[in-house]
Amino acid sequence: MTALKRLVSSTATYMLANIINSAIPFLLLPVLTRVLAPAEYGMVTMFTTLVSVLCAFTGLSVHGAVSVRYFDGATDHPRFVGACLALLAVSTAVVLFFVWLMAGPIAASTEIPEGWLLVAVLVSAAQAIIQVRLVIWQVRNEAVRYGVFQILQTTLNLSLSLVLILLLGMGWEGRVYGVAVVVSVFAGMALIGLQHRRLVRWSLELEYFRAALRFGVPLIPHAVGALLIAMSDRFIITHLLGIGVTGAYAVGVQMGMVIGLLADAFVKAFGPHLFRELKNRDASSDLRVVWQCAVVFVGFLVLALGYVVCLPYVYPFIVGEQYEGSLQIAQLIGFGNAFMGMYYVVAGFLFFFERTLLLAKLTLAVGATGGLLTYALVARYGVIGAAWAYVMVQLVFFLGAWWLAQKVYPLPWRALLKKREDTVC
Repeated sequence: MTALKRLVSSTATYMLANIINSAIPFLLLPVLTRVLAPAEYGMVTMFTTLVSVLCAFTGLSVHGAVSVRYFDGATDHPRFVGACLALLAVSTAVVLFFVWLMAGPIAASTEIPEGWLLVAVLVSAAQAIIQVRLVIWQVRNEAVRYGVFQILQTTLNLSLSLVLILLLGMGWEGRVYGVAVVVSVFAGMALIGLQHRRLVRWSLELEYFRAALRFGVPLIPHAVGALLIAMSDRFIITHLLGIGVTGAYAVGVQMGMVIGLLADAFVKAFGPHLFRELKNRDASSDLRVVWQCAVVFVGFLVLALGYVVCLPYVYPFIVGEQYEGSLQIAQLIGFGNAFMGMYYVVAGFLFFFERTLLLAKLTLAVGATGGLLTYALVARYGVIGAAWAYVMVQLVFFLGAWWLAQKVYPLPWRALLKKREDTVC
């Protein structure tokens, strides 16, 4: 199979898996928005947001290290995976102790009961294990296994949530229980699968352990910055406007994530393809990569514009009257996610050349600035200010990563303009 055919096939598989995987929560959304009040939906949102924040510290981006090291022929990959999982165990213990120590202040700022905070730490660790399993399937071009695993996890997650909410009347806690139980079960399945396929060896190699630390620790600011970009709006809205408004905003964000999910599906296939191009680069590969990236950028923007235009016709039927006012939020978030997809593409260059510290500095700077911008716009314009801030921050994030990637590995982007000038002449 040629590189192009492999890319198209992998993209189609990831796209199908992501569409099915994201369709399941969207099928559940009309139920949740009619059963849960905005304040209850806000509690669910804050729990899942906290899990994502904690994953930056428990996971230490070990799945990224596993992905990059797969293409290094000198690395004993199963031993490296074992070292990464050992690092995950250590970091989880540290985070668990810290959250237990600071449970009171964290609960006060998030409105999540203290007992659920420790559950969030364990769920974040389980999610990190799942990410390691998924990324190994990704780099091995086993897209079907990747998709089936994701779809099964989401299906069981939401099925259990429906049972707990509708049949047992557990409210927001039912949704959180569904997340916690299913993620933990699938993390166990991921570990068993790695062991069965001999993709992990448990003897600890200190050299690999340190290598995983060198990769992951500089990415903590990156992860924190990315979370500030993606999720600080929930904390700010909860603080300024109340958790009920956060719930309504979260519905708009989830609808806007359609573009993000489609972009993510493509990048999962394009990432390994880009790494192979960079590993085997020759005189013609640079221009080829430029053209491929340019086509992807235009594709993301066209997709986002089409989504913004079409969304008003279906939105009321999906979310119901209680959340109908979040339409503009969904449109803005969807458009902002086109820039997020473009960022994923150019960030691949920095990951390949292991210049993660540069990316970390950019992400932290943009995240901190974005948090201040979000606070200012929400305070002045209300909840819609958070959506506008998201679009602006994603654009700056993409442009900044593109500039850094160009410094690390210069590409002939001006060739696109030259080609156009030649065509005009």
